[in-house]
Amino acid sequence: MNRHSLVFVLLIATCWAAAPLGCGDDDGGSGDSDSDSDTDTDTDTDTDTDTDTDTDADWGVCKKSCDTAANCVPADNTDPTKDANNWECVADGYCQFLGCQDAGECQTLFPAMDNITCNTNVTPQECTLPCTATGTPADCAVPSSPLYGEDNFTCENSLCVHQGCNSETECQEAYPALDLTCAMYADPPVCFASCAEPIDCTDAAVPADLFNEAHWLCTNGACEHKGCQSTQECTESALGAEYICVF
Repeated sequence: MNRHSLVFVLLIATCWAAAPLGCGDDDGGSGDSDSDSDTDTDTDTDTDTDTDTDTDADWGVCKKSCDTAANCVPADNTDPTKDANNWECVADGYCQFLGCQDAGECQTLFPAMDNITCNTNVTPQECTLPCTATGTPADCAVPSSPLYGEDNFTCENSLCVHQGCNSETECQEAYPALDLTCAMYADPPVCFASCAEPIDCTDAAVPADLFNEAHWLCTNGACEHKGCQSTQECTESALGAEYICVF
């Protein structure tokens, strides 16, 4: 997969999971645990707040429309942290992700992690590991994982909180076949496509207006999606006809 295709794939994935990019939900991450030891597939920090730092009021966020929370559940969903009780259909008629609801959901999602629990101190709530043995981030570290080492965590309220990537080197070590950098504009920082100028973030194979050059920033060498300008941009993209642009 080349860098441009990766940009598009990550955008679609994060929009669907209600994660942080300009085309996705701006309320924060998904129920995916930042302590997941499979760091080769977790590039989104499904962890997240809206990463769009562009303050132009003309830019909005593509969000899935709804009448009830059941409309927010992904098709063929098998993730216990993305059932109807994990979503809210807000008054303006779009989906907002609430995260995990209890430790049981997290243990079903990550059966190999007996002590995983649901951190209710963050928004949205997320599956994470406890750090009660010594009360330090060392309890949270995943051996030989560039993005999940001791320096990628804090221990807060006896729970591990992933702080994202620390450097471009970490991203390159985690994904050596991809041209990624650590996007420090995100909170927490995420590994995302690198760039020298906004056009580097586009893909000729993805002609939708939502992903053209005008919709990108190159922020300190990392691609940053600015968002949507109309519902038409959301519906005509690969996100689906049920998406609306929320300002």
